[in-house]
Amino acid sequence: MAQELLLQTNCGASGDMILAALIDLLDAGGEFKQTFEHIGLAVAVTIEDIVKNHLRCKKVTVTSPATSRQTTFSDLEAFIAAAPFPARIKANARRIFERLFWAEAAVHGEELKNVHLHEIGADDSLVDILGFCWLWEKLDCCPLFFTTLVTGRGNIQTRHGLLPVPPPAVLNLLKGLEYRSGDIETELLTPTAAAILTACGRQADGGLTVKALKTGSGGGHKTFPQAPNILRAILSEKEGQAAAPAPGGPAANDHIWVLEFNLDDSSGEMLAAAGEKIIQAGAVDIFIASGLMKKGRPGFLLTVLCAEADREKVIRAIFRESTAIGLRQRREERVILQRETRTIPVAGSDVRVKVSSWEGRTMNIKPEFADVSLLADNMLIPLKQAMLLVQGVINEKYGSVQD
Repeated sequence: MAQELLLQTNCGASGDMILAALIDLLDAGGEFKQTFEHIGLAVAVTIEDIVKNHLRCKKVTVTSPATSRQTTFSDLEAFIAAAPFPARIKANARRIFERLFWAEAAVHGEELKNVHLHEIGADDSLVDILGFCWLWEKLDCCPLFFTTLVTGRGNIQTRHGLLPVPPPAVLNLLKGLEYRSGDIETELLTPTAAAILTACGRQADGGLTVKALKTGSGGGHKTFPQAPNILRAILSEKEGQAAAPAPGGPAANDHIWVLEFNLDDSSGEMLAAAGEKIIQAGAVDIFIASGLMKKGRPGFLLTVLCAEADREKVIRAIFRESTAIGLRQRREERVILQRETRTIPVAGSDVRVKVSSWEGRTMNIKPEFADVSLLADNMLIPLKQAMLLVQGVINEKYGSVQD
């Protein structure tokens, strides 16, 4: 049975509230404490049942040292890589941290590598973010939705002085989303929670229908007389709601770095070799267009796409492997389909197909070319015939692509 997870953020959200709600939902308190007190951080995790405005909920408290060794993105990336978790948990955690650091970098006009976590405790954030990914993995990273976010209002004191709520980093994370301030004068939505929700989930439609299977409640550390400071998690049977971003992959609304440079002193062979190295350095894609440059010289325009976390490595590879002496860079928004790889049986062989969808509707189904080629070899038939055979199975299994 397909499931999805809804987080009701009526009183905002914080990393520990998300943890508490999921721990309550999964009844995973003992295992969580045992796991995260032994991953190499000097932290103590307390999980307790409390009552907020006459409502029972879980509360998670992470006690950490005043200072942390992990304060930069590189530090955190290295810690995550060495953590004793499966690859998908690490990939999701890295994606959330990348989003969090990008938001902070944009605020201060700095490169991602120069940003340090000060307002947000680095060890606390590691437990919050890795902990969320560990708990979400127990739900098989099912589609995640959240209700309209509530930020709070007023001002908060930071090391940069008095700032309005929501603070600039949270405001960056909420671009393109609906949110409201609410009636409580304090910060209700923390940067860590905003990064988790926007990196791994999507805002629920106003008419969302939920068939609840299990619920969990996580309480915050503050108490407000006018409303219970609780975040509620609802695990429900999936009933046609648009799918959330594929686990470990980018969100439907995403950002990408575009790096461009022109060359008029390189051969096609050199460009092909350089392109392979640039991809190995972390580029998402690279394409080359030919044209005329100054003085009528034939030349090439190379466009490279990469994520923020890989940008410096990709730039280094561009300068090392090509004859470029400069490049142009810009950060752009992109809209991409959610993608999933499935396997279908064709004439006794397994063929992978890539299924792309948008708002819950299938837009494209494409077979993996290498698998079709292998099928043709195994059956001793032309490739074009194998392709028609696979397409016939796809049409029979999935029908036509939805309008």
